[in-house]
Amino acid sequence: MQSPWDAFSLARFFIGAAVLIYAVRSDVLTRRVGDWCWWLFLVAGLTILEVQMAAEGWQSLYLLSPFYIAVFFASLWFEGEVMGDHVKRRDSGMVAALLNIGAFVVYGAQLAQGADPFSPAGLRRLQLLSIPVMMLLAYLLYRTQLLSGGADAKAFLSLAVLVPFFPDPLLNPLGPPAVFQAICPFVLAVFFSAAFFTLLNPAGLMFYNLARGDTGRLMAFAYKLPLDKARSKKFIWLSESVEEGLRVYHYFRFRGQTGKWKRDQLDILEKEGEKKVWVQPQIPFMVQLAAGFMFTFALGNIILYGLIRSISGL
Repeated sequence: MQSPWDAFSLARFFIGAAVLIYAVRSDVLTRRVGDWCWWLFLVAGLTILEVQMAAEGWQSLYLLSPFYIAVFFASLWFEGEVMGDHVKRRDSGMVAALLNIGAFVVYGAQLAQGADPFSPAGLRRLQLLSIPVMMLLAYLLYRTQLLSGGADAKAFLSLAVLVPFFPDPLLNPLGPPAVFQAICPFVLAVFFSAAFFTLLNPAGLMFYNLARGDTGRLMAFAYKLPLDKARSKKFIWLSESVEEGLRVYHYFRFRGQTGKWKRDQLDILEKEGEKKVWVQPQIPFMVQLAAGFMFTFALGNIILYGLIRSISGL
């Protein structure tokens, strides 16, 4: 069967998958992801977009889209500036203001064109115009701590640029209407898919513990680790502790778990004869984000659309 993806979709998929796989590895091992990943998404996304629009014969006004996308991206990245820390904040802010005025003029002119969202051309215009909205949403999610990691927010910000048009999925079992892609752009579908995969973590931990024969009240939230490994292993939360002589179990909230606190608690648990302790892995959201990217590319927005259909009874 011939793939529904064109050359532009394939380029976006392979660039996105390769960079996200690297970002996952870096985030898991060090809890850091280089900013070059997201700037690469920006440059690659704008280049592919410009070539695609030129090849498809878009109007000259739309060929200016990379200009306002780049300006809005830099303004959100540097929070009101476009030149970073290497120049005076006032000068950078003035340059940002001038560039944003020009960007809003181009963006406003495109909005004024209008389009029928039910036509293929109109749908693609709406998806293009949604890029700044999705970038602003990424910034708001970060500021409201719904995306707590800076790398997660930057990935969301740059993925909106890398994949502006919803690719035709390899499989499309539910067949959501095309207009649904305008309501929920690709990057938002990736975010919903990633959030859904996060909800599957307890099921994964439960099956893992059952396979190892470890049962208990924490089996859906943590796994058992030998005490000596718990002392040396990075990026884990201690899911049980002893406070005022009583055993306390931690399911979600881990505030106050400093290195000293963990060491003290492990000493107490060891004195009580424990050989293994329940710990929860600190799984970066980047893992689910990468999985959501590849899942949505292959199957489309079936998770969100399926939930809406099941709730509405359609």
